[in-house]
Amino acid sequence: MNNDWEDFKKTVNTLDKKNLNKNHKKKVGRTNFSQNKNEGTKINFEIQIESNRKKESLEKNTLKKIQRGKIRIEKKLDLHGYTIEESRIKVIEFVNKNYQNCNRLILIITGKGARLGVSDGWRGTGKIKENLPKWLKSIELSDKILWFDKAPRTKGGDGAVLIYLKKIKE
Repeated sequence: MNNDWEDFKKTVNTLDKKNLNKNHKKKVGRTNFSQNKNEGTKINFEIQIESNRKKESLEKNTLKKIQRGKIRIEKKLDLHGYTIEESRIKVIEFVNKNYQNCNRLILIITGKGARLGVSDGWRGTGKIKENLPKWLKSIELSDKILWFDKAPRTKGGDGAVLIYLKKIKE
């Protein structure tokens, strides 16, 4: 039995301790082109690049204050009626403007999207709702955002996202 253990130890690779905490993914930015059979035009699909920096967490007491409504929402953005591209531009402008104005807690209302049937749990499937987290994690905005999550039911629930912005570094 002792020989089995020694044989096993020889086959095991040790972990690199430096790479243990690397949970962040970096997607390669690229542009895909697909040929439209009807018109022969090229359609551009852009992939967002996610930030590679360490994720900062929100202080426990601050999170509790947000959840209890002790910290008030300073600005709101409603994306109902906008296309995906218009929404992306609005979100980027909204976050940048509020960051510059030193607003900390903001709310973006995406809506719940088209409703699925009872077999799917009546959940919504909105394109803007699905894309908003990707936009917020992009390199363009991630350095301004400390935390974001689904809003509480009283503030919009599944159809809204609360965002806590960082302070401007001086």
